[in-house]
Amino acid sequence: MSLPYPVWIEWLVAIATPLQLQLSLVGGAVRDQLLGQALPLKDLDLVVEGPASWPALVLAEAIVAAAAASQLPLGYQLLQCTPYSNYGTARLQLQTNGGLLFCDLSSARSENYGFPGDHPSVESANLQIDLQRRDFSINALAMRLPNLELLDLFGGRKDLAAKQLQLLHSGSIRDDPTRLIRAVRYGARFDLQWAPASWEQASVMLNSWPWPPGAPALGARLRMELELLFAETNWRGALLLLEQWRGLELLQRGWQRLPRGSARFLSRFGRWGADLEPAFSAAELRLFALIDLAPSAAVDKQAIAERLQIPQRLWELLGQVAELRHWLQRERPSNSWRPSQWTAALEQPGNGGQPLAVLLVLLQPGEPARYYLLRWLLRWRLQRPAIGGKELLALGYQPGPELGKRLWQERAKEIDKNNKK
Repeated sequence: MSLPYPVWIEWLVAIATPLQLQLSLVGGAVRDQLLGQALPLKDLDLVVEGPASWPALVLAEAIVAAAAASQLPLGYQLLQCTPYSNYGTARLQLQTNGGLLFCDLSSARSENYGFPGDHPSVESANLQIDLQRRDFSINALAMRLPNLELLDLFGGRKDLAAKQLQLLHSGSIRDDPTRLIRAVRYGARFDLQWAPASWEQASVMLNSWPWPPGAPALGARLRMELELLFAETNWRGALLLLEQWRGLELLQRGWQRLPRGSARFLSRFGRWGADLEPAFSAAELRLFALIDLAPSAAVDKQAIAERLQIPQRLWELLGQVAELRHWLQRERPSNSWRPSQWTAALEQPGNGGQPLAVLLVLLQPGEPARYYLLRWLLRWRLQRPAIGGKELLALGYQPGPELGKRLWQERAKEIDKNNKK
């Protein structure tokens, strides 16, 4: 086996050794090499052992000091170091000649969960115990540095060969239900299936699943795992497994099936929505649209979004989608309306006429008003009046309602003139 980012890792070993710190490469970098995959492009996970309570923080401090003294390896620049003292970990963000590199340093530790989805309590431990706290045997592989000794305590290589997902202990998925979503991601990425005993453990958890009270950490982790799912290259395959492996039930009790055409709907909304509002990634928007597909009332969908701690703007958007649907059903707008009438109605406060909300509704199969919503989104809302506010003020108009009314009249003329069906 070979080292990813060998210059960086060899430098880390060199500064760790005088501090009596032992480094081990763990997780994806080891697993992917055994699978014959390319070395990771931007993520490294290292476990740090040593005499200090949290040896990873000792190493992080040494790295920060070296960066301040311009002593990092040639071609490496430390952009950020974020320590997490409660867990004995630190995350490094580095600029390299090949792009960004994220390097996670974790002190070897044990974890205990007070209840499902809780923040774990942690204690300093050794590498063997640290590997045991992980999710699947295929992620509990380690390479000791610098001699590249492979450590496989839980049969990870065997499970890779058998193309199966094996949980490490009987309480694994009960302690952290989001491991089910992680299983979906790995299943789609590497074409893996559950080991029978591990699927039984997942089924037991799902059959007794209530959303645990007072578990904000669970919501944040579940959102993160779902966003990572939708960022996968094969996210459509992951979506299929999410349905087959009952992952939808983590969002809403009893949710078993997605509507027909959901993958196409999520794909379009993620891609086009990110063009409309670049502040959100396609993965975030696909997750938002998945919540909207839940077979529940609007208020329940907002409750799902709140539990997942999605951004406030997207939480509010669920309400705007509900307003738009309610307006379309209540008013049943006429196909004979002029473009300016559609524009005025959609842009009326309380009707939900926001670009992302309109996009989501018009992409739903069978939406009767799809043509008009699409025209508003692409043309009518972008139309400006031929004469602007400054010109009207020069003509004697005073700031206020009359000026606004005249501006709208001028804009309506342009909408109807330039955007005929």
